[in-house]
Amino acid sequence: MKKFIILLSILLTSVLYAQNMEMTDSSGTTYKVYAQDNQFEIEGMEGKVVFLEFFGLQCPACTQLMPSLINLQEKYPNKLQVMAIEVQNNDIEPINAYKKKHGINYRTFSNYDVGLVVRYIANNSDWAGAIPFLAAIDTKGKVQILKIGVIPEETLEGYIKKYAK
Repeated sequence: MKKFIILLSILLTSVLYAQNMEMTDSSGTTYKVYAQDNQFEIEGMEGKVVFLEFFGLQCPACTQLMPSLINLQEKYPNKLQVMAIEVQNNDIEPINAYKKKHGINYRTFSNYDVGLVVRYIANNSDWAGAIPFLAAIDTKGKVQILKIGVIPEETLEGYIKKYAK
């Protein structure tokens, strides 16, 4: 009986921590997200490395990182998808204006349109709000890298080559 109770509590705990979420990008496309433990799977991104970036419109370091993300998205369209969530509570209109102004060629999201995604990542990575923040997710949905700050383009490209297997 004791083993049964322990097994049941383990199963219930794993179910409680599994999250089915959705996030809608600035063009209106919705993505289903499944997350549990170190897995973070985004519908439609199977087989691609995903750079999930948290950024802000008023963040100089984020603006500094942006050209590298643009270059890599252009260079690796079949291996990489950059998905950037604006976490300074801006709506879609200023995000789309910012995207146009800077020539952003990857998917952008408002914090208002990602449901529990930001909270889930914050809770599971000890992210406290510093930006830019990048989660590198491999082609199988496993979170490989969690990093705060500007990351050199060569390092980001190394992540793509390493995790696009």
